[in-house]
Parts: sequence; C-alpha cells; structure tokens
Amino acid sequence: MNKRLHFFIITILFLFSFPLAYGQQSGIKGKLRDNSSGNGIPDVTIKVSGQPIEATSMADGTFTLSALSGGQYQILFMHPGYNPHSLEINLADDEIKDLGDVFLTSQTVVEGEIPTIDFQGSEEEGDIAAQNIVGLMGASQDIYLSESAFKFSAARFAVRGLENSYTQTYINGINFNDQVRGRFNYSMIGGLNDAVRNKDITNGTAPSRFGFGDLGGVSHINTRASTYNPGGKVSASYTNRSYSLRGMATYSTGLMENNLAVTGSVGYRWADEGFVEGTFYNSFGYFFSIEKLFGARNQHSLSFTTLGSPSRRGQQSASYQEVYDLVDNNLYNPNWGYQNGKKRNARVATSYDPIAILSHHWQLNNHSELTTGIGFRYNQYGTTALNWYNSADPRPDYYRYLPGYQSTDEMKALYTKAWQTDPTTSQLDWDRLYSVNMDRERGLYMIEERHYDLKELTFNSTFITHPNDRQTLTVGLEGRTTRSLNYKTVNDLLGSQYWLDVDQFAERDFRGDPDIIQNDLNNPNRQVKKDDVFGYDYDFFIHSANLWIQNEFALPRLDLYYAAKLSYTGFYRQGNMRNGRAANNSFGKGSQHDFLNQALKAGGLYKITGRHMLSVNAIYQTKAPLPNYSYLSARTKDNVIPELTSERVAAADLSYLISTPIINGRLTAFQSNFYDQNELNSFYHDSYRTFINYVMTGIRKVHRGIELGATINLTPELSLEAIGTIAEYRYLNRPTGYITYENASRPDTTETVYLNNFFLGGTPQTAGSLGLNYALPSYWFFELNYNYFDRNYVDLTPVRRTPSAVNFQADNQEERNRKVEEIVNQEKYEAGGTLDFSIGKSLRLEGGLFLSINLNANNILNNTSLKTGGYEQGRFDYENYDINKFPSKYYYAQGRNFFFNLGLRF
Repeated sequence: MNKRLHFFIITILFLFSFPLAYGQQSGIKGKLRDNSSGNGIPDVTIKVSGQPIEATSMADGTFTLSALSGGQYQILFMHPGYNPHSLEINLADDEIKDLGDVFLTSQTVVEGEIPTIDFQGSEEEGDIAAQNIVGLMGASQDIYLSESAFKFSAARFAVRGLENSYTQTYINGINFNDQVRGRFNYSMIGGLNDAVRNKDITNGTAPSRFGFGDLGGVSHINTRASTYNPGGKVSASYTNRSYSLRGMATYSTGLMENNLAVTGSVGYRWADEGFVEGTFYNSFGYFFSIEKLFGARNQHSLSFTTLGSPSRRGQQSASYQEVYDLVDNNLYNPNWGYQNGKKRNARVATSYDPIAILSHHWQLNNHSELTTGIGFRYNQYGTTALNWYNSADPRPDYYRYLPGYQSTDEMKALYTKAWQTDPTTSQLDWDRLYSVNMDRERGLYMIEERHYDLKELTFNSTFITHPNDRQTLTVGLEGRTTRSLNYKTVNDLLGSQYWLDVDQFAERDFRGDPDIIQNDLNNPNRQVKKDDVFGYDYDFFIHSANLWIQNEFALPRLDLYYAAKLSYTGFYRQGNMRNGRAANNSFGKGSQHDFLNQALKAGGLYKITGRHMLSVNAIYQTKAPLPNYSYLSARTKDNVIPELTSERVAAADLSYLISTPIINGRLTAFQSNFYDQNELNSFYHDSYRTFINYVMTGIRKVHRGIELGATINLTPELSLEAIGTIAEYRYLNRPTGYITYENASRPDTTETVYLNNFFLGGTPQTAGSLGLNYALPSYWFFELNYNYFDRNYVDLTPVRRTPSAVNFQADNQEERNRKVEEIVNQEKYEAGGTLDFSIGKSLRLEGGLFLSINLNANNILNNTSLKTGGYEQGRFDYENYDINKFPSKYYYAQGRNFFFNLGLRF
C-alpha cells in the first residue's frame, strides 16, 4: 500500500472518530398549501437561513423541521413552481412550534429553455468551441448562479471558468455525467422543462446529500412521481432562436388513495430554419414516472422513470472575419447550399439519449433514510460532415477561395464580386458534387456520419442519518460501467456507387508499403456503401467505483462539515479494425489503465449574526484522466499519453453572506489550481498533408476571482439585482506537446509549448449585469437589465507557442521581435453588452385554471458585433510565418431575439 493511500485511510478513520455533538432539540412543523387552490404542496424545501438544516414537505404538504435549539431563525420555503417565502420565528429550548398552514404563491416565471450541450467529436476544430456551457443547469436559489446562468448565456459564460465536467448532475440519485468526456448531456432532457423542474442545487464544493460533488457543484433532479403537484399544465411558445415553436404538456395524478403516483410529460420543438441560415430543428421529448409507496407507514417508495428527447438539427460552423465582412453577416453559416431549390446542411447532428431509472427510498426511522437506485442510458449521437478524395475542397470558406488569398488586385476583385453575388461561391455547391460523382463508380465526394454512442449502467446507494440534533452523516457508494462506441458510417454517397475504405493521407506518402493505406487490414480495399462502417471503429470500456463519507455539524454559531472520497477508475481501448499505420497495435483489446484517487474537502459557516455570515470551503482531490483525452491517436492505435497520470486539483473559496429585509446576496473570492491536466487538439497539417493529433500534458492552470450576487429591495414592488464576476483564468507552465501523424509518415515527436501566463479562452473573464425588477400584487412583473462582457480571449492553438513557430531569420533583431510578438500574441475580443427586457402576467381563471403569459426579449439594441467564441487554427504557415494565411475563426452573438410563452395550469 503506497504511503499516500495509507495516510488517506488513517485520516478518514481519525476524522470520523470525532466525538459527536449533542444538544437539546427544538423545531417547527406545519403544512404548506397552494395560495389559489388550497391543496397541499409536496417537495417544498424548508431551510434555515445560514445553516445546513433542511427538510422536505410530504405528499400532503406537511413538514417537520427539527435539529434546532432555542433562538431566533429565518425559515425559507423554496419550490421551483412557487415564489420563495420566508418567516422569522423565535423558539424556546425543547419547543416544537406549529406554524399551521403556510401559503405559497405560484411563481410567475419567464419560460425559457434548458441550456443545450451536445457531445461533439474533438477531431474537428471548433466543435467544443460551439458549445454553450453554463453552470448548474441554469437554476438555483443562489442569486448569482440563477441569474448568471441565463443573463450571461449569450456570451457562453462558464461559472468560475469551469468546464461542464466539473459539475455533477444527478437524476433520482444517479450520476449522469458520462465517463468518457465527463459531461452531462443536456439534450437528454431537452423540451422537458416542467418534468425536470424539481431540482436541488449545491454551490461549489459545499456539502451535498446526493454525491461528493466537485468544483462546479451538484445539481440533483428529482423525478419521483409523488413530488409533482397534482394536475396538469400545457404551454405553447414562439421564438426566433434555435427553434421557432415549442409545445409542452405535463400531467400528474399526485399521490392517490392507493399510494400510487404517475406523472407524464411530452414536449416538441421545431424550426424549418433557426436564427442561423441553413439550420433547422426537430425534437420530441417524452417523460414518464411512476411511484408506489408501501409498508406499514409508507416508509418504502419504489419509483421508475424513463425519459428521452430524440432530436435532429442542422449545425452552424465558425468562419473567418473576412467571410463575415464579405457577406455582411456575422451569423454566416458555411455548412449549407441549395440542392434542387432547397437548402441542405452538410453538418446535421442526430441525438437520442434515453435513460431508465429504478429507485428505492427507505425511511428507516425518523432519523435515517436509505436511497438506492440503478440507472441505464444508451446515448446515440452522430454528426455528419463532408469527405472528399483527391478533389478540390468543397467548403465555400476554404482559405484558398477567399479574396485575401489571391495574389493580384484583379483576382481579389473578381473573387470579391463572386462572393457577394454568386450563391455557388458563398455556399455549398451540391450540384457540382453530384455532377463529379455521377461520372464514376468510386465516389470523390460523400457525406460521412461520425458516431459517438454510449452505453452506461450505474448503481448508487446513499445513506443519510442524524445521530443527534446537531449532526448529519451521509455515506454514498457508486459503481459504474460504460462502453463508448466510436466509429463512422457512410451517410450519403452523393450519386456514386461506393467509397473505397483507404486513407488518402497515407496514400500520398506511400513509402513502398501497400498495407499502410488500409484502414482495416482484416478487410483490405473494401468498397463501402450507405450505412457501412469505415475509416475507424473502436470502443472504450470504463469501469469505476467510489465510496464517500460526509459529516456535518450544526453548532449555535458555527456549522462545520468535512468529507472524503476514495475512487477507482479503469479503462482500455478495444480496436475493431486493424489499421495499416499501426498493424500490431490497433486491433483487439488494448492495455488496461488503472487509477486510484482520493479527495478531501471541508468547510464551515460562521454566523456573525442571523443576517451576516462568513463561509469557507476547501477541497483537494485527484481525478482519473478521461479516456477521450488520454490517447495519442485513438482512431488509429492504442498508444496513450506517456506517463499518463491523474489530475490534481486544489481549490478554496471565502464568502460573505447577507440576508436582510433590504439586501440579500453574497460576495465570494475563489481560487482553483489545476495540475497534470491533458488537452487534445486535432487539425489538418498542410506541410505534412495529414491530420495531426496534438496532445499537451502536464498542464497547470489557475482560476481565481471574485463574484457578487445581490438583490436590493428598493420598495415592496421594485428591486435592484446586481451580479458580476472579475476573474483570471491562466496557464501556469510550459506543458509538453506530443504530436502524432495519422498517416504515420513520421514518428511521434515531442516539443515544449510555451503557454505560461496565457489566458484560457472560451468565456468572458469579466461579466456583469444590472437589472430592475418590478412585481405587482396583481401578478404583473417587469424586468429590465443590461449585461456586460469583457476580457474574453480566443482559444489558442499550441503550435504557435513552440520553438518551431518562431524558427525564422529576420533582417534585424527589432524586426524579429515584432514578428515573434505577432505570432504568439493572443487575441482579446472587444468588450460589449446586451439589453434585455421581460414582461409577464398571471391570471387566475374560473374552475381553478391558472394562465401565465411571458415575453422575454433579449439583445433589444441588436448588438451583432459581440464575439462569443472562437479559436486559432492548428494550421500554421511554416514557410512565410504569416499568421494571416490561417486566421482565427469566430462565433458571434445572435442579434435581437425573443421568446413568447403561454402556459395554462389546471
């Protein structure tokens, strides 16, 4: 047993031998009712402000909250469908105060959409940059998290600069972050807003009752059928965003007399064309949950949930600034063109990620509960793309087709005119592709589909007990097994008869070996047709298990917690093709890679008064590398990164919290340090005429900054909301770069990448929002806010920060210094902002009906020059060292847009 593990186990044993704190028990009880119908409200979270003490209302709305001592408290009542409510109470020692009926008012909200993050392949530059990453599913009682998730989403804002893999998302106690890329697939629940509205969210590394957590917190979706209010809701929406129309319907029986509850929901989203030209959207979501309570005191609950959202959508790709200027449209999309008079998109994403969860909840006694579940998913994701053999690049914005590439003014003018007047120049020319293929059997152009499928089975069991009125002990056990299927198929031969399954890049560098061009030596020179697998085919098998323990103490002025986790992860690659570039290292089961990891976290909350508090959280953990970023060239061979090791993370935050009748919010300072990270970049190398896989290892980063979220009640009806962050996300060292040539024309090489002090791209490092909210007792509400973004940087490519990128001669040192600075400089986008407006009205109709009308208008000043993302190309001009030959590609924010929703509850 290694010394680190030995020390870790001794530490756990010492921590959990800590003497238990005992004290007198007081508490409250009551019943929560809907203000309009009088019905009891289940699944309301009841919290004590500033303390880790909470309870949940039962199916009939009754609740009991214990583990208190005598004193003054502010009690918070929170439910996704109702406005937050608070009460101030005074308790004597050993008193259980009956609050009687507590009425909550239905929440009037702007109906939006759950942020969508689809899995993308990393072999195409910009795939990850196209994702809109937000934290914690865009909803939380925390002001900063709830507001930033939506108000900053136009700029692809990431809370604390964290990737989605640092936020854990659970459904009924089951972790659904996949084990290959570490992310939660939000398209899984697309269009099911009402069905997944019941959420419990933990900020950062604060204690969670559902999992050990991570830097980005924990989001838990409760889909047990008995937790939904009885009745139904239908809604219809019209918008000019990714889709045009949305319809949803949800109905729940509530807990019936036979102790059975059933909830179902469907949702449909559609657009013939989205706000980006050439895109479309077609998605249908379904949800079904059934739950049965049984036992002498209904202490057992058995529930089953299944959901999915099959979708198909046309995609947008980033492009060059020169192209945007030529067409005078910052939302230009190079992926489409006309075919037989209709728009056709070459990059179409198809996704279907159905899940099924069987969960058992056992209320052992008044102090202990056990939740056990098993979850299964089968994620099917594919995205199409053009492929071509020994032919002209069909993409309209290929750099050789742009005016800026031409050598004479006459040619520049000719290309400029063509771009501005000829659709076959500025968009895909489908007719030409078919014309070329029709003259031959073997196709020169085709549409391929890249598949990233996933089968995953997860077991989870969590035990929670309150040994006394001051302590909560949580123990969790999880086991997971995953098979990731990575392959591509023929989607459309574009009029030809077949496609030859050889590697054209290896063919260009033949070197006298006839086998080197074969993608599968077991089936050489195979003629593939529609739906046939070709090119590459491999699987990842991942197995993991973890055990975690958490202990919380609630003292009169101080709340403390500490937690520890021990985890195992093992994975290997299974090759289904024997690749000619790695004949002895590509087919069959590859080497097994095992990692044993540990994590420790602790924190506390000091109550200066009942309204002013200080909190601190700290964590140190090691995390197994993700398989998707561990291989030098997974498509062709089994080689992993040399000295592959676990990532290390150390992070802490310090917060001041205030909760008064006038001001409510928090101010937080945070810092997270990352060590031994890996990054994978793939791109086409013009000089070597092949795809390059560029892996950086041993990366060190720091994320630090401050964040503020506050609400100031100016009058009973008018409030001011302010949120913002000023942060710094940087690289801290010079990692090692490993270069793999997919055509095997050269052996793998290494070089140093000079990234120290460069910024991480992809999210604003300064962001703020100031808004006014006006809510009337007559159920009208208005909101006006301005959002500001700055210090957003382009995602950099490592190749421009290497010795080979500055290996040139200059006439003098001054000229050389200027050129070097030009090559290594990282672009910072111009600052900008958006002005948003919302208005809503809720109406109580006869017969217990409740109608809500919402309009949300974003970017009403139509700021279309706001860059939201972009990346430097991996291609580099090693002949003239001209960065303008392969310029960066960008994404821009949508201009003026709106979302109108009508909802009816019954």
